[in-house]
Amino acid sequence: MLPIFYTGVPNLAPYQLATGKNGNPLAVGKPFIHNFLPTLGDMLRLNMAVPATPRNDPNFSSLGLVQAAVLGLTNPTYANPNLQFIPNMDGFPNGRRLEDDVTTIELQAVGGVVLAAIGLWYDDFTPGTSPSPVTQNLLNVLTFNAGVTKNDTTLRASFPYVQTPWRGFDYTLVKRQ
Repeated sequence: MLPIFYTGVPNLAPYQLATGKNGNPLAVGKPFIHNFLPTLGDMLRLNMAVPATPRNDPNFSSLGLVQAAVLGLTNPTYANPNLQFIPNMDGFPNGRRLEDDVTTIELQAVGGVVLAAIGLWYDDFTPGTSPSPVTQNLLNVLTFNAGVTKNDTTLRASFPYVQTPWRGFDYTLVKRQ
């Protein structure tokens, strides 16, 4: 959890995707996160070396790096050991995309989805016995949703892009009866 929330995740073993690890979570896998070496500092990182995912890309997702990991492990275009750009690598926690569902991403990370992505599978997967590492426990975490799936207003077309916040005392989402 320390590399996810505090120091940043380096592109070093064992922090690489399980693709190419052949069942050994400590081995070198698919390079995934283009990030800086860990430094102690509680901050979000905006890594300009990662290209932005176009919003009209069919693979664009508000789940940021979680969805990039899913694509890197399951999509044949990306499920190889080569270094390549995977859509959504510019998402949270790497970038500052206003569309990203940061609450769901963080809860999925705490739920172990990041460990599964690097090859530390859930307890209900037994290599050689279970047909796939995508088990019910993993699916439960991947399909978890924190509840808010879209913004309640549009984004501005120019900087600062974020709309003026709703005034707390005269705006209600639900009308009282």
